[in-house]
Order: sequence, then structure tokens, then C-alpha cells
Amino acid sequence: MELRTIIVDDEMPAREELRFLISSYPQIKLVGEASSGKEAIRLAESLSPDVIFLDIKMWDLNGFETAKGIFEKGINPFIIFATAYDEYAVKAFEINAVDYILKPVTKKRLDKTICRVLDLFKSNENHVEIQKLMDYIETIGKSQSIKIPIWKNNRICLLNPSDISYFEAAEKGSKVMASQGIFETNYCLSELEDKLKDLNFFRTHKSFLVNLDKVMEIIPWFNGTYILLLKHYEKNEVPVSRRCAKKLRERLEF
Repeated sequence: MELRTIIVDDEMPAREELRFLISSYPQIKLVGEASSGKEAIRLAESLSPDVIFLDIKMWDLNGFETAKGIFEKGINPFIIFATAYDEYAVKAFEINAVDYILKPVTKKRLDKTICRVLDLFKSNENHVEIQKLMDYIETIGKSQSIKIPIWKNNRICLLNPSDISYFEAAEKGSKVMASQGIFETNYCLSELEDKLKDLNFFRTHKSFLVNLDKVMEIIPWFNGTYILLLKHYEKNEVPVSRRCAKKLRERLEF
């Protein structure tokens, strides 16, 4: 078995390092390299690779947009994201886009990736992976088009939903707990819940709307309730009411 492979990264040192590591696997044949998303789409169309190592942050298209462009050409390679930004790593893992690798890439980590690719290739499960990836790309597109207006130093600024850990009901509008700090918005929780309905936000309580991507721990509490610990606000205990607990278990399948 020999899988035809392309490396896509806008930084030459990163391509060189990955090229060197890949050369030690007899089952992987490197057939091309691209330094941008658009070049990767053209290259994939001409070479029809089995596997693509794809950087996420590039100067023209990001990795998700590049993957979508490749699939829309009718080419269905296994996608392995290679990124220095761990905020994408969890998502790449969740959608099973074959795998993600955090830079700098190590031989030990790459061993696991190659084994996973070979197993998937044998079982012909790539159509499942592609559908999950396409669903996530659609979600990313929606997320990028939504902004949350907040008050900062008597000015209105716009936050990306991905930067927000949770909202808490306030006397006027809501408090916004984000990676950049604590802010206020004129939106009430029901308005925010509707605005973010297509993203991974969940109403855990009458006073809280939570970004599930930021949840680090779920702690069982009294009478079938839970406490959530969230990224950037680890010391804050966000409640899940008994009424919302069942929906949360169904949503997260635990």
C-alpha cells in the first residue's frame, strides 16, 4: 500500500520538516507541496492525492476553506490538519478530520497519525470523515458572520462568538465573559440564544448561556444538577439547572 500525499503550508521550514519526517514512512509517497490554499486546490485537482497535510492559518484561504474547495472539486482525500494554534485542535479532533497535529510536529505524534490514516484507508471510512468536516466548515462560516456587540470604554466593540465562554443575565442586558475580559451587552439571554442558535451555545440555566466549546469539566451536583468549569473562567462555577441537565446530557451524549 502506498498513499499519495501533498503537504500544504505557507511556511517553507514547516514544509521541509514535515517532508523529512514523512520520508521515513514507506507507505507514504510525497507527490507535491503547496504554499497557499488556492495552490493546494489546483494541485489536488491535478494530482488526486490520497492524503493532504494541511495547515490551518495561511495567507489566502484557511485550512477549512481549502478543504472545502478540494471536496467541491470532487476529490476526497484524507485531511490531516497541522497547526500551531491549539484553539483549532479540539475542533479538528471532534470532527475526526482524520487527525490534527500541533506544530512542531514530532515523529512520535506522526506515527499515531500515519497508523490512523492506514486503518481508515483499509476500512474505507473516508466518506464519514468528509461529511463531518463539511458540517464543521459550514458552522465555521456561520460563526465568522456573527458578531456580538459589547461595551468597552464607552465604545461599542464586536466580539467573535468563539472568544466568548459564557453569558450571564444582568439587570440590563447580559454580562459577557470572554477571553479578552468581562464586558456588557444590551442583548438579553433569550435574544443571544436565538442569535447563536446555529452555534455550539447552550442555555444551562435561566441566567446562563454557555459556549460548550469552552467547557473543561462537568461536575455532578445536587438533585441531578451540574456545575460547569469553563476555559478562561476556571474559578467560576456555572450552574446547570435540573430542567436543563437532561438536555445537556442528550446534547453531549453522557
